[in-house]
Amino acid sequence: MEKLGFEERFEEANLMLRYKEFEESCKIYSELIQENPNLPELHNNYGLALFYLNKFDEAIEEFKKAIELDSTFALPYANIGLVHLNRHEYEKAVEFFLKALEFDSDNPETHYNLAVSYYRMDKKYDALKHYEAFIKYAGDNYTKLKESVQKIIAEVKKTVQISENAQ
Repeated sequence: MEKLGFEERFEEANLMLRYKEFEESCKIYSELIQENPNLPELHNNYGLALFYLNKFDEAIEEFKKAIELDSTFALPYANIGLVHLNRHEYEKAVEFFLKALEFDSDNPETHYNLAVSYYRMDKKYDALKHYEAFIKYAGDNYTKLKESVQKIIAEVKKTVQISENAQ
């Protein structure tokens, strides 16, 4: 059996990540990083696998390595934001989601996660803006989530109107 090349192993690790085989994907990403430590995508994906294993501090380290290698790579910023969102550190999450949007302004997932962060901070106007951006950029993807977000938008608009009328 011939040994798989770097690209094939990278694709295998990505498939393992997609199919929620996080331990196995971590193992492969770690091996690939030993061979080629200068690929930001490797560090980002390794960080994601660690994130899904609830190894948040290690995940952040990998995301930061990806940023060191390519400071304009939006995904690791968004992924650090995701760690902070999961830790209920909403202000830090917002900071990283906004940074990610500087480099990829039409990423629907980043807008969604930013909206969730603002919503949890009770910043309804900001949340509304990014929920609407999510809808705008989501295209034909995220059908079920778009339906949920449209309901959230309607509710937020109602509460915003109520608070404006109360003043």
